Amino acid sequence: MTDTNNRTGGRAILLLIAGLPVTMILASTWLWYFVERGDIDIIGALGTANSGELLPEPLNIRELEFETADGTKASLSTGEPKWTMMLVNDGPTCDADCNELLYLTRQIRIAIGRDYQRTQRLLVVDTPIDTIQSSGEVAATGTESSNSNNESASNQSGALIPQLQSDHVDLKVWRRASQVVVPEGQLKPNSWYLVDPSGWVMMRYSTEVNYKDVIGDLKFLLKNSGG
Repeated sequence: MTDTNNRTGGRAILLLIAGLPVTMILASTWLWYFVERGDIDIIGALGTANSGELLPEPLNIRELEFETADGTKASLSTGEPKWTMMLVNDGPTCDADCNELLYLTRQIRIAIGRDYQRTQRLLVVDTPIDTIQSSGEVAATGTESSNSNNESASNQSGALIPQLQSDHVDLKVWRRASQVVVPEGQLKPNSWYLVDPSGWVMMRYSTEVNYKDVIGDLKFLLKNSGG
């Protein structure tokens, strides 16, 4: 009797073990079916871990060649791989929106703290760098900074280069020719782009996103990535 019970129990355990993968496959198939139909919104139900907007078709710009203010060639592939906060400004003027992005990304990078050196800022323009003018008033966004000279608002006017040399010494400024640096249809106003260490333009941040959320995103990425 005992042997019979043992054999029965053993068969039940084997059937249970064998049935688990089948059950998981059936459950995942069922879930996928209803997601495809639109009956279940996984993203809406679970949310996302980032505050920025993931680009649907990331673009790799690592091998693209740009030109610096002194005419030398530059590329993301020649330097140490870093997370890059990229701003794109077309035309001969860095207006108030452009200046706000410069200020915002500077403050965010400072606030990252100990991983500051694993990030960098890049301004990509399509106009000869030494001819670009700066204009407009920049309002502070409330970000904390180690710079005690920051004011709630400041007027930015005149040539852009002297301003950058004074207020944005960490910023790289590269000129592009016809290179595409943002996926088609994804170049939006009042936004900057996050480029991963491999050169993929993969996320967009609007100025409407709270800076604390952006800092949280970047700290999470830096903590959980090797680059």
